Order: sequence, then structure tokens, then C-alpha cells
Amino acid sequence: MNADKYYAALDIGAGRGAKIAFFSSDGTIASETLLGVEDYSLDFDDFSSTLAGRIRKAVPDHGKILSIGISSAGILSSDGGFQLFANCARYNGYNIRKAMEEKFNLPVAIDNDANTGALAEWSVIKMELLYWVFGGGWGGAWISAEGDVLHPSHDWDGRDSSLHYTNEPGYAIPLSKHRLKLLFLEVGASYELFERYLSEDPDLPESVLLGPGGNPESLRAEVILSGPGRCRLFRALVGDDTFYERFLDIHELKQINDPSVAGQHISKLSNMRVETAINTDRLYGKILAEAAKIMLRTGSSDGLRDDLPIFLGGKPSYALPYFGPSCQRVLGKMGIMSYLRPSVLDEKNLNANLVGASVLAQRAYAMRSTG
Repeated sequence: MNADKYYAALDIGAGRGAKIAFFSSDGTIASETLLGVEDYSLDFDDFSSTLAGRIRKAVPDHGKILSIGISSAGILSSDGGFQLFANCARYNGYNIRKAMEEKFNLPVAIDNDANTGALAEWSVIKMELLYWVFGGGWGGAWISAEGDVLHPSHDWDGRDSSLHYTNEPGYAIPLSKHRLKLLFLEVGASYELFERYLSEDPDLPESVLLGPGGNPESLRAEVILSGPGRCRLFRALVGDDTFYERFLDIHELKQINDPSVAGQHISKLSNMRVETAINTDRLYGKILAEAAKIMLRTGSSDGLRDDLPIFLGGKPSYALPYFGPSCQRVLGKMGIMSYLRPSVLDEKNLNANLVGASVLAQRAYAMRSTG
């Protein structure tokens, strides 16, 4: 009996665990499973062995793995090692690609999760694009028409100036504090109050008020342009005003200051035309346009065009209907023709990181076959 052949796709995250899926040659998913983060061993060898065991156990009946593609959180070395693995620093310096190759004797490819998410978008539309993914921060990638990730952050030397704005936008793009103060004033908000909230947040580093390179005159873009950033903007715009509270139930009120879940409640308030929420999203959109201008103008020397489609991923991007119009309007005034649109994969209810990992797996298998 001939075995069914699959590409194994892994999405190794630092939050909920490692997702595993098996893709057939036509791109359909045969099965999925999860290695919970509670099963992430302290020892890397134990972790890689546990992961390999879970993969073998999850292979569909009568199935054969052709190759493995891995999407991973954090920054990677060019040979497939963890360089800066978010929230799992104990794995830094270890090579997950080589570990999987040794355990399976199969071709394995790996890339950062923002890059794989971008590859997933490219696999559908097959054109040059920018991909922005919002979560706890703001990641991104620039993909060529041929499906290559341009200017990836592999083998990062630790200097902010070494990061390309298209690949680590949230961390590398500086937002001028002077410019931010003017934008806050446009919606009647206090930038000083926003800074105070930042400095008082115990979950943020002491350097939160410093921009890339330690510049005291700027902020890192993802302090604002992220899921938690939108929540911070809302708090700064609300201040002592409690008017919005009458539009939320008791459970929503308890969650409105929790960055992990507040976004959906801010969107609800925007949809109900509550002024503070509308102004939050108007300001978010304007600041996003400002950051986009910096990215596109700086990247023009590398051939980055200002008319590329920009696909958005991550849960905070679901608020695009609320912050998108102001961002698009400002971009248009700047003469920038790029347009924001939702992830193609989200519209298909697919995990972009897994789809992108399957693209890596297919490429790895093709290289082995032709090599």
C-alpha cells in the first residue's frame, strides 16, 4: 500500500506552545495537533526529542513525511539556530533545524514567524508585498515577487541600526516624540499622560522611553503600534473620563485595561461611536501612517516601492476597519499609494505561520530532490 505523503509544518511559539500540521501536496491540512508550552522542557535536547515524538505520533495513518518546515518566534541565526527566542531564552544558541534533521533524516527549513506569515500571503497572491503582523509587538517582512524574504534579521549583531525597517518595524522604527505630541494634540489627547503610563507600567523595561539606539527624543514604534499599544493609547485618551463605561458590561470593564483582551472592547466602543475610542483609532491610524512613511522613504534606497499592498496579520489587525481609514487617508495625502488589507489567510480561516512553514517544507524538499 502506497503511503500518503505530507509536508510537516511547525509553528513554534513562546506563548501557547508548538502547533503541528501536516499538509498534502495540494495545500490541504490532513491533521493538526499541539505541543503545549507546559511541555517545553528546561533542557533543549529534551524539548527537541519531545517535539519529534509528538510529530511522529501525529502523522496521519499510512502517512509519510517528505520534509519539515518550521515557523519560530524570535530572531534566528542563518543556519537555523535560536538567537533570540522570545520568553524562552534557555534555548538561545541551540539549533532546532539541525536537531530535526538529525532526528528525521529529512530536509528541514526554518524562518521567523513574521517571515513565514508573509510567505503564506505570497503563496496565495504571488506578488511583491509587505506584511505587517501585530501582537505584543509589530513584526513584518518584505517579500519579492519571486517569494524571497528581503533583508531578514538573521544573525543580528545586536545593533538597532542593523535591523531593516521592513523586517523588525516595531523595534527598529523611531517615532519622534515631538511629532507624537503634535498628533496627540490633533485628537485632544495628552502625550505627557501617555508617557506617564509608560513609565509606571511594571511590565515594561526601564528603557521604554528611549527610542532605537537609546535616543531620548524618540520611542520604538511598537510601544504604540501593537496590541498593548492600542490599549495604552485608549487609557491615555480616556484619562479620568468614565463616560465610556456605560457602554460595557461588568466583565468587559474588568478587561478593558488588560492589553491581551482589551482590543475587542475598544473596537466595540468604536463601533458604537464612543468618542474616546474613535479618537484612539484615529490617532493609532495616523501614527501607523507616520511609521509607514519612515519605512517606505528609508527603504526606497533598497528598491522598496510605495505602492505595494500591505497585508495585516495578528489579532490586533482585526481592528483595521477602525484605524485603517485614518491611516489610509494620511498615506494618500503623503502621496503613498500602498493600501492596507486584511490577511488573505485570515479570510480563509487558516494559520498563516503554519501555511508559511509548509511553503518552507516544500522548498526544502524540492532543493533536496534537485540537489
